[in-house]
Amino acid sequence: MINLAAGVVEIIFGVGLTMPALRKYAAIGIIIMLLTFVPVHVYFIQVNSCIDGGLCVPQWVGLVRLIVVHPLLIFWAWSVRDIG
Repeated sequence: MINLAAGVVEIIFGVGLTMPALRKYAAIGIIIMLLTFVPVHVYFIQVNSCIDGGLCVPQWVGLVRLIVVHPLLIFWAWSVRDIG
């Protein structure tokens, strides 16, 4: 349920990026969400990137997501906040 709610909020922020009046707030919201998800990704790596009855991926995928993808997405959100 939390994952679904987070996905809906991500979509709302994504739509907000297309609206100049909301772009800055949407970008900040995306950054806050990404920072909030860091502990979840750390935990996922600690459990060898496998959740019982759920997602299992090679551990390097979790590491790349945490070390490369998250910082890139944060940089992207920060860079688009004032475009327009």
